[in-house]
Amino acid sequence: MNYLISEIDPQKQTELLPWPLLLDADPDRKLVAGYLLRSRVLIAWEQVSGNDDPLPQSAESVIGVTVFEERTAEFEILNVAVKTGWQNQGIGGQLLDRCLELTTIRDSGKPVLIKTGDLTSPALALYQKKGFRQIALVEDYFVEHYPEPIYENGIRLRNQVILQRDGFTEASLD
Repeated sequence: MNYLISEIDPQKQTELLPWPLLLDADPDRKLVAGYLLRSRVLIAWEQVSGNDDPLPQSAESVIGVTVFEERTAEFEILNVAVKTGWQNQGIGGQLLDRCLELTTIRDSGKPVLIKTGDLTSPALALYQKKGFRQIALVEDYFVEHYPEPIYENGIRLRNQVILQRDGFTEASLD
């Protein structure tokens, strides 16, 4: 199975936005729609034999997505999701690698944040493998900020973990 990773403009290429995946990672559609307005979006999509186009024909061929934004003091990865059936094949890791490459090109000194639930162990393991370390735990975040309860593996998600990957500077190379 072959796939490619491309960047899309979430305001101009709305037909390529994989809403089921975006909402799998963050079930608040209004919140997702809001941050898409100021973010960059990377998609992984299944490459069909003979199709050399740089982008998929539709959102149905998208198998993974990462959304990130630049702020004054840091970057934040806001959404990472891989389609069921494509998980555990390195797609999420490659999307993160490409995102981190783009943030380093843009401003290598800024840290990169990512926030997730404390029950999301495969995601937490991936983020730590990519150099992120936990810097905070926000108790009851998902209880207080989401109108509907969120469950992972039958357990109600309550707490948010904030992880950070430090930016690369000349000093950090010494």
